[in-house]
Amino acid sequence: MKRLIITILLTCLILVWAYRFYCPEGWNSFDWKMFVIFLSLGFFAMYKIVNYLAQFKIIEKNSRIDIVFVVCVLAFMYYPASHINHELVSVQENRNLAKYKPLIENGKINFNYGRDFESWFNDHFNNRDFFINIHSKISRLIDRNLKNATAMAGKENWLFTKRWNSVETFQNKNLYSEEELAEIKQNLETVNKWAQKNGIKFYVLINPDKERIYPEYYPEGYDKVQELSRIQQTYDYIRHNVNVPVVYAYDELMKAKKDHILYYKTGTHWNHRGAFVAYTKLMKRIKQDFPSLYIMKESDFNIVPKLEADVDIASALGVNAYDTFPKEDLIYDVFNVKNPKTSVTHTFLDDERRIETFDFINSDKSKKLNAVIYGDSFTLRMNWYMAESFGIFQHIYTGYGRDFDVSFMAEDILNQKPDIFIIQTTERLLDRLKVLNAPEI
Repeated sequence: MKRLIITILLTCLILVWAYRFYCPEGWNSFDWKMFVIFLSLGFFAMYKIVNYLAQFKIIEKNSRIDIVFVVCVLAFMYYPASHINHELVSVQENRNLAKYKPLIENGKINFNYGRDFESWFNDHFNNRDFFINIHSKISRLIDRNLKNATAMAGKENWLFTKRWNSVETFQNKNLYSEEELAEIKQNLETVNKWAQKNGIKFYVLINPDKERIYPEYYPEGYDKVQELSRIQQTYDYIRHNVNVPVVYAYDELMKAKKDHILYYKTGTHWNHRGAFVAYTKLMKRIKQDFPSLYIMKESDFNIVPKLEADVDIASALGVNAYDTFPKEDLIYDVFNVKNPKTSVTHTFLDDERRIETFDFINSDKSKKLNAVIYGDSFTLRMNWYMAESFGIFQHIYTGYGRDFDVSFMAEDILNQKPDIFIIQTTERLLDRLKVLNAPEI
């Protein structure tokens, strides 16, 4: 009788766990089929374990310390599933986390349920970040080379991401086919026709990954298979085949790196200096069409070296950058506008698409032009001063590698009454141009 009571109590724990496990959004999202399966299996498993422990000392002639050991092992096995994290993204790893896919959905059986469940559980188990940090520390004791499935250390404390096929992109292995380039052309021309119909000038800004500008710090063993890179191929193709202005500040960044560090050593992004170089190239191109456009100069900023690094790659490696690397590797020039004229409103617009908007209004009435840029986290490094060039400026931000959805944002874009519309994307995410969801004309 005692064993049955204990079994029921333990099964109740499974009931609580199952609710938290399968109800991230409340009872409406509850997976009853899987709940019944887990509850049934849990009851029989708990009964077996309780019965086994009850006879453990008598039959197996083991001591109480052996029983404690078995209980501790079982508890440790249970711990990862004792709490499920239902976050959609990992800030530490700068990526989307796997979504839970049920066994049966809309009357159809998911035959990939095992793999889907494993991917989801691996991304959401209890204290996952803690275990990643512990694993990284142990790995560093065994192997001084920092690396894991998503990131790696290069030379002289430079860190590089391995996500989004970044390694293959660096090696120039994944050039586009003619069919893929044609898809990019069609998407950009459709957006351009929509923009022209609404009196808007459309531009494209593509920016290089860190390793494209600093290949000398990339780890050994990743030789390039050819000279032509995918981003150069895309830039050349758009420039010669698509009637849309495209900006790629590779030459300017290569020149500027002789005097300044342009990307964060411990992160994936360019810093304020790198962003300013690309901003200047972009604005000079826009000024050809809009001569009244004001371009910010270095004299418009208070530029101060500051301990302010981007650490997304270090975090993905389970490393506290500020405790691990020398201070000089974490100090970068910060650009603060001397006399800012803009105010900003930040809105989380759509969680599913990971869309946020930064809406700037300029109090300087001489700034007559309005602009919208649809960009990723690289635009975050310059949106507050880019806004100073316009009367109304909106940055539509989509992070964590999500694709751009111009059609979804079309109404909001038109509400800004922009003269200028820009799409900005990073080298490792150039595929956004292939799947760009353009508005209907």
